[in-house]
Amino acid sequence: MKDFFKQYGIWILAAAAALSLLLAASSLLPFTSPLKDLEGILFSPIRSGAGAVADWFNERQTGRQTVQQLREENAALRRRLAEMEAAVRQAETDSDENTRLRELLNFVQRRRDLSDLEPARVTEHAVTNWSETLTLDRGSSSGIELNDCVLDDTGALVGFVTELGYNWSTVTTLVDTETSLGARVYRTGELGVAVGDFSLMQSGLMRMDYLSAESLLTAGDLVVTSGLGGYLPPEVVIGSILELRLDEGGASASAIIQPAADFDSLVQVFVLKSFEIIT
Repeated sequence: MKDFFKQYGIWILAAAAALSLLLAASSLLPFTSPLKDLEGILFSPIRSGAGAVADWFNERQTGRQTVQQLREENAALRRRLAEMEAAVRQAETDSDENTRLRELLNFVQRRRDLSDLEPARVTEHAVTNWSETLTLDRGSSSGIELNDCVLDDTGALVGFVTELGYNWSTVTTLVDTETSLGARVYRTGELGVAVGDFSLMQSGLMRMDYLSAESLLTAGDLVVTSGLGGYLPPEVVIGSILELRLDEGGASASAIIQPAADFDSLVQVFVLKSFEIIT
């Protein structure tokens, strides 16, 4: 092999130089030469392959950009949907709040003697076998005192403040077994005592005692506070009669009362801090 290059190397170099000159010259010719055709045949597959590779990379890059763009649009849509859902929830809350305030305004306009009301939110509703209480986010710092009565947004009686802190208070509801207050049947004027009853508490009911055996009460009769003694304002709605029951021996009767306030759904209540005693 070494002897071959020594013998023919000069000719090989000369041939390579001549081929290079011919290729260079062919590129200057205004017509297609056989050498130009040869160049096209030799380099066309390479150019095609390079073009295909470039197209593949471009498609991949475009695909990545499209996927990223779709992800960003999807995230933006999710954020917008969350904002719209939050706006709807807030609108519903505002609507409920406005309804409660309108009902309270109507009540205050009817009962101007009960205008000293402190709004409070219910933070806890606790029910045990013997008691049912609410915890409020207002306390002595808001002028609330023990035994203040608590109303819902329609002016119906909810219960009484039985524990008090600086910025909280506990309300014993009407159906609690400790409840006892003077009551009057609005239609007939009959007086009695509304009390919590262990057997009725789990059903959200209470009892009215010391009624006459000849009582003319009927289901649906409205029961209000009597106001006797001055501890409570008169004619605050307690609830309505469900049924009348004769006691053993038939000498007296008692009635089952459905409280007007819905303790389970209470969100906001109003503590009556003072009231006028109208004689």
